[in-house]
This record gives sequence, C-alpha cells and structure tokens, in this order.
Amino acid sequence: MTGIERLEGTFAAAGNRVTLMTHAVAGWPELGSSARILEALLGGGADFLEVQLPFSDPVADGPAIVAANHEALRAGSRTETCLSLVEGLRKRSEVPLLLMSYLNPLYAYGLEALLDRLAGGGIDGLIVPDYPDDEPELDLGRRCASRGLALVPLLAPTTERKRAAALAAASASPLCYAVTRLGVTGRRTELDPAALARLDALRAATGRRIAAGFGLRERSQVEALAGHADCAVVGSALLEAARTALREGRDAAEALEAVVAGLSGRGRQETRPGRREGDAS
Repeated sequence: MTGIERLEGTFAAAGNRVTLMTHAVAGWPELGSSARILEALLGGGADFLEVQLPFSDPVADGPAIVAANHEALRAGSRTETCLSLVEGLRKRSEVPLLLMSYLNPLYAYGLEALLDRLAGGGIDGLIVPDYPDDEPELDLGRRCASRGLALVPLLAPTTERKRAAALAAASASPLCYAVTRLGVTGRRTELDPAALARLDALRAATGRRIAAGFGLRERSQVEALAGHADCAVVGSALLEAARTALREGRDAAEALEAVVAGLSGRGRQETRPGRREGDAS
C-alpha cells in the first residue's frame, strides 16, 4: 500500500467524522520517551501522526515547539534516529504517518535518498513548511508522487483560491493543510464564521480533503470543524500537556493518551482502527 492510498483509506473509513492529526517532535524529550509518546498518541485515538524532524531554526513554529526542537537536538536526536523511530512505529500500526520537516534536514540527508527511504519504510508523506513551491526545479510534488508519497500542500490564510487550486494540483496528496491564522504555532485559534467559510472555500477550490491547524486545543474546536474540514491538527497543546506532566512528576505518555482521547472523542478503551492485532493500545 502506498502512502497516498493509506491516507485515502483512512478518510474513507472515517466517513463524515472529523479526524484527528497529532503532532510530536521526534526525539523529545529524548528518544526512549519519544517512542512512548508516539504510542500514546495512537492509544488515545489519533487518526494520523505528524512527526517532526528536529531542526535548529523551525521558523513556522511557536516557542513551545521551538524549545522542543532544541531540546531534542541537545539530547542527541538526529535524522537517522528519528527515521528509525518512525519506521519502528509503522511495524506496529497502520495509522498514517507524515514526516514534518524543514528543507534543510531533507537536503542534508540527501533528498532522493530520503524519499526512497520514506517510501521503503512505510512513511506516508511529507509536510514541509518552508518548501518554495514557486521554484519548479525542486519538483518535490512529482518526486513524492512517483514514490506514492503525499506532499501535503500548506495553504496560508492569505492564499488565494486560484493559487490554492494550483498548489493542490501540483501534489498527489489527497489532503491539504489549511493554516487557520497568521503567525506561528501555539496561540489559540478562534473558529469564527469567517474562518469556517474560508475552509469551505478551500475545500471547493482544491477538491481535496482539508486539515485545519495552528492553535486548536479543545474537543469543541474539533467538533466545530464538522462539515467544514476533514481533519483537525493539534500540536502545541499536546506538547504543553506533556511538559506539565513532567514538571509535576507524572508520566508524560499517560497524560498525553488521556488528552488525545478527549480530543478524539473516542475514549481510551475503544479499539483503534489501523492498529495491528495483538498490539497494545
């Protein structure tokens, strides 16, 4: 199964339900804890995992995620160990896995070699916040599509409908990521009628599934997306919950599983579709 097929299958199985994508920084707070956190996100009911390669200058991210990137790097997290971490997760789950990375780590590894490894390791696609899609010589959308990988286009609040349609057409991804407000990650987003109308317009313009992110924190926000978006993306709120648990001497993975269960609305004990038989939840 290709990454694109796995994404499409997950949406088809969800029907009209708003799915949940959770974000984590690979190797934070260190590699062993990171593996448990990823498992906890699955156990809580995440439909998709967005796993970020730590980078020294994550310009689209707010303070919480920037700090986690730096802490993961200081703990020794590197591209190779992070890829192995995500590849190991694929062996235990069929939930779609998306690698989030800035361009620099991709080129430092070797872009063609990395894309081959993603496809071979069962990772389903890429989210690249600083990808300059106006530079056709990079041709990242075609390179990903030729390997069955989804390059998920990012649609800013300022992206015009015609351009949104062009970005979607340049990628084989069944999903576009709509940034719900200007600025960096972390601040709360208010899903007012104008924001929801914007999501409707992007759905119509692109003909693709829409994931809404940047500042979502509560189950009520996920529910508010029904009929307007297909996926809610939560990141900074999870990182903050994990930090609080660590500061209070509690287990961060257990705390996150409970938070994700609340966000997904599916409960910690519910059987997770996509988890392989015999896996712990």
